[in-house]
Amino acid sequence: MPKNDYEEKRQFTRVAIETQISFTIDQHDEVSYYGISQNLCDRGIYITTNHAPRLGNHIKIVFNENDGASLIAEGKVVRCKFDKKDPNLFHVSVELSETLPCLEQVITDSMAIQANKHG
Repeated sequence: MPKNDYEEKRQFTRVAIETQISFTIDQHDEVSYYGISQNLCDRGIYITTNHAPRLGNHIKIVFNENDGASLIAEGKVVRCKFDKKDPNLFHVSVELSETLPCLEQVITDSMAIQANKHG
């Protein structure tokens, strides 16, 4: 298949949103870990972090948008892989258990901004 014939096979559109996040694991809300969101859709988020959560862990993710409002997402860790170049960095995929209305708005706004940049 030629490179130009690629068709997106994901069910939901992913939006590149690179922002700092913090997260807690399972019921341990007193311990926060930090990372950077890489992309987001209404069913999942991909982050990089220096802490490796276990598959199946329930995590709460908090991140701040430009206006300072904290958005919260909750979900289950479905993938955690180490970075081949940096042994202290992990790539984590989280399947969200609930789509929050404010999260949907961030995705919609980001898609509109990207569409305006590229066309």
